[in-house]
Amino acid sequence: MIEQFATKAAHKIKNMNPEETAPLDVLIFGFTILLNLVVTLSLILVTSLLLGKMLLAVQITLAFMVLRILTGGAHLDQSFACSLNSVCLVIAFLWLPVSQPFMLGYAALTLLFIISYAPYYEPHQMKHSAKWERKKKRVALVFVVASVGLYYGLAFPGFLIGCFLQALLLTPVGISFTHRLNQLTTKGGELHEEGNG
Repeated sequence: MIEQFATKAAHKIKNMNPEETAPLDVLIFGFTILLNLVVTLSLILVTSLLLGKMLLAVQITLAFMVLRILTGGAHLDQSFACSLNSVCLVIAFLWLPVSQPFMLGYAALTLLFIISYAPYYEPHQMKHSAKWERKKKRVALVFVVASVGLYYGLAFPGFLIGCFLQALLLTPVGISFTHRLNQLTTKGGELHEEGNG
């Protein structure tokens, strides 16, 4: 669904100015990312507002996004499936306990998982140099420590919870879960397209 809108928008832009625009596949990729982000954030904001937990959801989402950029992770092939999965995970993590013992546990596990499993890239994704990845991992660890500080200093638990969510997705269980979900959504999409064809 998102890919269809991205393709239409890219074709429209390309047709308006074919000489000075990026190649069509680059435009489609860019619009897909942009639309995916808009859909995901909109769904998270609306859902969390209805649940009365918007500030916590924003914190979780921001931390998750920053740490995901720094540490990688498995991906879903369908953008809309990715959006729905992200929304479901963020909303589910709104209900995690936020008492001090739990938060310390989240912090310890997050640091352990990042040290053990980051970075993770799919085989088709571009990988940076080992030196650059070490720097990104250090920044990720500093970000987690800063998230602990935000919890204790400003009573903002969502940043640490968002870090914990991303760290869980880096584990072999998290990667396997994402790959299995990808198989289900891709297979479902193929069956749906065959039924309509």
